[in-house]
Amino acid sequence: MLQFLKQNSYTIIKCFLNQIAIAMLGLMVAFATASNETFLLIGSLFSIAFYCYLMYYMFWEIGGKDRIYEDSDKKKSTPLRAFWICLIANIPNIILAVIVMATRPFAETSELAGNTYFICNILSRALHGMYVGVVQLYSPYNPIGLLLVVLPAPIISQIAYTFGNRNFRILGLFGIKQNLKDELR
Repeated sequence: MLQFLKQNSYTIIKCFLNQIAIAMLGLMVAFATASNETFLLIGSLFSIAFYCYLMYYMFWEIGGKDRIYEDSDKKKSTPLRAFWICLIANIPNIILAVIVMATRPFAETSELAGNTYFICNILSRALHGMYVGVVQLYSPYNPIGLLLVVLPAPIISQIAYTFGNRNFRILGLFGIKQNLKDELR
């Protein structure tokens, strides 16, 4: 496990920093559209789609590079690499969500639990700024929602890694062929 962390520490940090950057975008969009629920939902869905696109693009390239190393026998196949990288990058989010779920029942009776709940809830929502509109509209008081928003990133990352490893492009489903000559320039 320690070897895995050493080999993938750059990607884990990059994944977490991408999340922070898109969370800031999501918070700005949420603050700008908070007065209208429809615009809040559309803005949140845009932020989520942009975040998923960034994750997809990053892990598609990693999967493609890994395929080159696997074909030349320089590296052994790691089929769930992207899932674990993204899950490790989301450990702070998971910890915050678990703390929020654990302190929620005691928030009104204990000052320490209430303060811990409040701080961790704010931090968790800030780290998931792209999901703020969806969580606020459909699950504002359910702390399980803060844990469920962690799931799309590892799933998208693993799908992208698998597609990149097999050199499968989504645009090919729509009949769009990428001009590879333009990439070589």
